[in-house]
Amino acid sequence: MADVLARMPADKVCMGNIDPAGQFRNGTPESIRQKTLELLKEGSKYQNFIISSGCDIPPLAPWANIEAYFNAIEKFYKK
Repeated sequence: MADVLARMPADKVCMGNIDPAGQFRNGTPESIRQKTLELLKEGSKYQNFIISSGCDIPPLAPWANIEAYFNAIEKFYKK
């Protein structure tokens, strides 16, 4: 994501990129929290970055993982 953001014009939005299958579906609340915080730290240097999943959220993704994702975002921006 950092490579893409560094090359994107500032007036173009760039979204992503938490792995839907690897994290939302098959990860743990701790692993998705860690990946989300890492991506936010990396992407927040760019005004055109929006955190999101890499695609859709798999139907069988555990709610605990989805909650961990949103809790990590909330924690990051409350700093």
